[in-house]
Amino acid sequence: SMGQVSRYDYGHVTKSETTDEGYLKVWCKAARTGTQLYTRGDGTQVREYRPKDEVSKPESLASFGMKAVTLGHPSVLLDTETTKLHQVGHAGSHVRFTDGFVEVALVITDQKAIDAIQRGDSQEVSAGYRVDYDPTPGVTPEGEAYDGIQRNILVNHIAIVSKGRAGRQARLLLDSCDRNDAVADIEQPSNSPVTSMARINLDGLDIELPADAASTVQSFIRETGRTQTELQQKLDSAEAQYQSVTIEKAELQERSDAAAGRIQELEAQLADAVAQAEQRDDTAEINDAVNKRLEALQKFGPILPEDFKFDGQDEAGLMKMAYQNVFDKEAREDASNDYLLGVLDGVLAAMEDIEEDQEEVKADSEFVPEEDGSNVGEVRAALAQVQAAEKFDSQASYRERLLNGWKNDLTAHS
Repeated sequence: SMGQVSRYDYGHVTKSETTDEGYLKVWCKAARTGTQLYTRGDGTQVREYRPKDEVSKPESLASFGMKAVTLGHPSVLLDTETTKLHQVGHAGSHVRFTDGFVEVALVITDQKAIDAIQRGDSQEVSAGYRVDYDPTPGVTPEGEAYDGIQRNILVNHIAIVSKGRAGRQARLLLDSCDRNDAVADIEQPSNSPVTSMARINLDGLDIELPADAASTVQSFIRETGRTQTELQQKLDSAEAQYQSVTIEKAELQERSDAAAGRIQELEAQLADAVAQAEQRDDTAEINDAVNKRLEALQKFGPILPEDFKFDGQDEAGLMKMAYQNVFDKEAREDASNDYLLGVLDGVLAAMEDIEEDQEEVKADSEFVPEEDGSNVGEVRAALAQVQAAEKFDSQASYRERLLNGWKNDLTAHS
């Protein structure tokens, strides 16, 4: 039995001109005779026949005239309520049937639609219409088999649609309607192979080229886009590295603050010792000794062991403990206080000059601290790098930096 259904067929925009009002007038081939392959909503395909006597029927041709033009297909058939929501122009009253094609002039009055056509974004037309579908199969006079026949074709609207909906060939701007794809109930069209002229958009300029040349140009444009993407990725990577350095700097500041807190703890321990010393009879002598130890503790606190607890050590004892913590070995028994003071002063000075000295450190430098303290500068450079990276986190990590990070010979003072 024959029933009425919706169909959407694809043709192409050809010649165009601009009116005094700025409207765009274009001629298009909106329909053709012959068989067309439709893809239904369930994915099945059916080949339908549009006989010449149906396509050229006066009532069918007249239905193209003065119909609303839309940018893309609306979700509903147009009527007096919906036309104003979708219309971007109208078809002319003159419709002609030539060599199996229905040709009609379209006047596009909406600037957005005009821009889309001139940019090449929309270069095809798709007629939305109702037909009486006769599911009787047969064979055309040309020998093509079909599954059914379209009769009583009545157009509802004509849509300007984007290129490329039916694959690579849909990007072509054709001079004829040889590739006239069709859709059943607004489904995805299939396409028959055809090659002709292709239209591309280059820096806002719409250019029509032979298909092979257009393909080459499009490939170049895509490659340029990939290059821009790679450059952006490199920029993003550099920004990420900068953020990483910023975070590392904040972490070093936190470690520095922790070292300052450690000094405050040691000062509190020493204050307790002072309170105990004041209870003795020889207060003046003890206070003098305690003050000297306080100064030594404040001075060498940053390089004393992490687990150090003050237990009344004098300046010499504190220096020996600091020396052992820094170099992971005891000072020689005959090492003088002046020698120890010179070496440790160099270490402390290196810690203070970390930001100025760290760029001058050479990765492969080697040093052997001399007993007379003459090469304290080398000690200072190496320990400055250690201070920046570890802030004396622990005795073990400190020694690992010296041995593995800078490969220095720590066999001095044996």
